[in-house]
Amino acid sequence: MKKIIATSMAVLLAVPAFAGGQRYEQQPTNFMGWHILPYVTLRGGATYGNLNYNFNDTKESVTQNMYQVRTALGLTMYDTARFEIEGSFFTKGKEKRDFGTLPDVEIATENIELMANTYMNIGHFKYIQPFAGLGLGMAFIQTKESYPDYSHSKDHTKLSGMVTLGLEMPFGCYSVDVAARYNYIDVASGMHDFSADLGIRYMF
Repeated sequence: MKKIIATSMAVLLAVPAFAGGQRYEQQPTNFMGWHILPYVTLRGGATYGNLNYNFNDTKESVTQNMYQVRTALGLTMYDTARFEIEGSFFTKGKEKRDFGTLPDVEIATENIELMANTYMNIGHFKYIQPFAGLGLGMAFIQTKESYPDYSHSKDHTKLSGMVTLGLEMPFGCYSVDVAARYNYIDVASGMHDFSADLGIRYMF
């Protein structure tokens, strides 16, 4: 996963160097009547996760603190809406819980997500622009349960949905985004992630 994250960051940082390099306000392209502006973005932040997990005939709520990197390619339309394809890479989350007669069972997760996101501006402001977003995609997640003399892991491909509220601060062809996200993954008895991230977008 570290290699994937490093490669994604290198690609995103290299794209602006080959995209014309103008550091001024970009003009949208008229494509089939749509005024569009492509962009590439890199985001990083932290996630608080809550996984409802069944083990040993007992259900427990497992809380996990993780970091994430999000990379995306997208289109801005009419300076009002955005659509993007996003890849998200999470660090390992883990916590020990007691499951019935078994104490200190460690539950760990590793997660990569591929999402299609849509964002809409709320009102129209010059310097700080609020926005809201919805996302739908797939999570490729591994769950692992461990205690002395036992370890078992399982790979899942599950549906994932996301709701986002954020603020955009434009600077010419760049934009800084601050966002709060709620992400649900249909794994085990439900995984709920609450994230905050800071990102930079480059429009070209």
